[in-house]
Parts: sequence; C-alpha cells; structure tokens
Amino acid sequence: MNYPVFIFHELVFRFAEVNKKIGRYLSNSIQDNECLIRTSAGQIKISLGLLEKQYLNPKSISQEEVLSLADGFELDYQTA
Repeated sequence: MNYPVFIFHELVFRFAEVNKKIGRYLSNSIQDNECLIRTSAGQIKISLGLLEKQYLNPKSISQEEVLSLADGFELDYQTA
C-alpha cells in the first residue's frame, strides 16, 4: 500500500513530543513488513501495523506505544 506522506509526519511529530532528539521527517522506506522513517537526526523502525493504525485510527495508538517506539529511535551521529 502507498501511504500518504502526512502519516509519517504525524508519527514523527508524536514521537518528537516524547523524545525531542528525533528531529523532523525526511523520508521513509518499507521492506519486510517494516517501515524505516528517516529524520534529520536519525531513524526509527515501525511496523506496518502501526502505520495502518495511524492511517485508520490514530487514537488507537496508546501513549505507551508512542513512548516505547520513541525510545527505539536510533540517533545518526553523522547528521546530529
């Protein structure tokens, strides 16, 4: 499925609310049921299931899920 770009921006915004180091959305790629979102400071991997939730019903993503995923952010020391 081709996801609208606003979904990725919304997710990055939500993650950045709990982890200020995340930066701004740059790009994404999808492979093997996973999405890699690149930001100005690094990258974060999320499941396609979470993308579907953000697209269909963003309120169904709990704050605990957002916190957990934001903690999984990988800082790119070359861009940060």
